[in-house]
Amino acid sequence: MRGAGSSHPGTVFLWGLAAAALAAGWGHGCARDRGDARAFTVFLITDAGGLGDHGKNDMVWRACQQLAEESVDVPVKVEYRAPASWPEGRSSLAEAARAGADVVVVASPGWEADVLALARRYPRVAFIVVGGTRGGTNVKALTYPFPDAGYLMGIAAAAAVPSGGYGFIGGREDAPARALAAGFAAGVAAERPGVPVGTAYLGQDFGAPAAHARARGISRKMFENGVAVIFAAAGPANVDIAATARECNRLIIGYESNQNYLERGYVITSLNIRWDEVVLEELRAAAARRFRGGVRRIPIGSEYITYPIDANNRALIPADAVRKIEAARQRLACGRVS
Repeated sequence: MRGAGSSHPGTVFLWGLAAAALAAGWGHGCARDRGDARAFTVFLITDAGGLGDHGKNDMVWRACQQLAEESVDVPVKVEYRAPASWPEGRSSLAEAARAGADVVVVASPGWEADVLALARRYPRVAFIVVGGTRGGTNVKALTYPFPDAGYLMGIAAAAAVPSGGYGFIGGREDAPARALAAGFAAGVAAERPGVPVGTAYLGQDFGAPAAHARARGISRKMFENGVAVIFAAAGPANVDIAATARECNRLIIGYESNQNYLERGYVITSLNIRWDEVVLEELRAAAARRFRGGVRRIPIGSEYITYPIDANNRALIPADAVRKIEAARQRLACGRVS
């Protein structure tokens, strides 16, 4: 029998922060006040779901907090906003720039055009766009090869579970999600030629990744139609897809953070993009006045792209599957798919 679900130790704390932020406007995080005239200020604009999303938002917030915790010579103040729509996020961006932020971290590329426009008006503010593709003098876009990463998870799904069907559920249907889905389907096909991959998205609007009821409905239908493994790249709604996998005695692959703990025994592995470490490096550079704009592309062979194997999922991913994933990663790193 598969193990019961578990909660992440930081979940309650993070949800508490998110609720406070929505009630009072800007959320306040770590700040070190040593009586200095002015703190180094970092503002985070979260993607849908806010803090407590078990993924990207939490990881980027962790990077902001870490900068404050490790600061010695300069006091660091970190704040965040959890907008509920694209226009609200746009207003939050402008508010942060006007307030004199040193760094504005944006957790969704959906605001990239707004960031580029603001960056020209506020050249002394450093902007970091997680998942972005267009940098600027004071804008750093952080991205990774979505098709390649999806391909690795396709290999993982088909090699770990060589029977049954496969599905992909994205949160917001956009270019990165479609690229991830295409890569996943190609990875499955490489391991199990001719086996179709069902693809669905929770929507196209800002709040789609937090469409919890829709995620449960779509994933349940996929499982009932014979899908054995779903690559859940749905954002905050991944918790619902994982719960449905447990109820249906099926499996999923998590996304962006290590989500093996969501439902122990039902998560094969996760496509873990270490946004916490990447963003922290950029924040440290900004705090040291070494920030440089442009596009930072995380290569598929990077240590920042992982598929965690631990006590929660080790029994679900055979050694042979790991060998196949690593062989595919090496091929992709060398520019070869097959």
